[in-house]
Amino acid sequence: MKSFFVLPAVLALSACVGASTPDYQTSCMFEVSPPGAYSSNLVRGAVSEAVPVYSTGATDAGAAMLNACIRAKAAADGVALALVPG
Repeated sequence: MKSFFVLPAVLALSACVGASTPDYQTSCMFEVSPPGAYSSNLVRGAVSEAVPVYSTGATDAGAAMLNACIRAKAAADGVALALVPG
């Protein structure tokens, strides 16, 4: 399932992440506040890495910050979360 991270619509993303997995993507969007929108897929229980949607002003640095935040939150919770290439 394809989803786009955009701050005003970020609450809608909670439906895109499985109920058994904490919504690290949404949490990190608010925490990191990168510019633009980012694409990510839910792939068999793994979350694909955030990929910038350049036409929205997103950046590679923003994607890197989101991915690092997601990894850190999962590790802190002891959750085995696989981030796979987007």
